[in-house]
Amino acid sequence: MKKICLVLVIASMFVSCQKEESGTMLDVINLEVKQADWSIGSDANGLNSYYYCEFAMPEITSYVYRKGSVQVYNVKGGAQQVLPYVRHYQNAEGALWTQTIDADFATGNLIIYVTNSDFYMETPPAMNFRVVLMW
Repeated sequence: MKKICLVLVIASMFVSCQKEESGTMLDVINLEVKQADWSIGSDANGLNSYYYCEFAMPEITSYVYRKGSVQVYNVKGGAQQVLPYVRHYQNAEGALWTQTIDADFATGNLIIYVTNSDFYMETPPAMNFRVVLMW
């Protein structure tokens, strides 16, 4: 019985000496894209057009990229919608399309995209976004 107690005491010492994880870190960045900030992009063949806006984001460190989380929200009318933000539309003439707003990121960089399913190229309006970094 004494040997079992000794083993348990030694095991608990090893467990208690392990490095504890620190709490979750959080950073929130608000971005505004003015209508004039949107650029036009397309694939290598000049097809599949979209709009994009690129941001230098030094807050997205290599550690955040590898071990953290980056969430981007479209802020519209007092509400927030996590990207990708997908909405379906119809105009008075009966034309139907879907607009998708999405984002990608790399270390030090964030790009927000706006794509219309019919590839109609009308510059998107000004938009607000909220970027939440967790690590």
